[in-house]
Amino acid sequence: MPAAKLISLRLPLIICSVLAAGGIVAGALLDHLVMGILFAVGMGMGLYNARLMQKQVLRVISEENPTKRAIVGSSTQRLIVLTVIALALGFFMKPDGLGVFVGLAVFQLVFMGNTMLPVMKEYRRQ
Repeated sequence: MPAAKLISLRLPLIICSVLAAGGIVAGALLDHLVMGILFAVGMGMGLYNARLMQKQVLRVISEENPTKRAIVGSSTQRLIVLTVIALALGFFMKPDGLGVFVGLAVFQLVFMGNTMLPVMKEYRRQ
């Protein structure tokens, strides 16, 4: 089996950095700087989650007998921790805590777009 490698998150990192900076500036201009910062934190949490997911999947598939259970178990733990952090920030920093959830959602859109680009290019090539 060929060695698996991590998919580059460089483009999502660049896009998220620009959007996070824009979110902080927009938050400051609208007198909600904390919301802008939490928007950036949410996007950072999404990037961190994506990187951890890649590493965990690589670790599992490199084992001699990889199982779905190993992937599900590690994913569940990771998502529970990130969810608790997001919910705590959202609850204790009302109403600006909403920025964390918006940042996570925007990250998912960026990540999905980054994932779909190579597929669409390949589809057009055929």
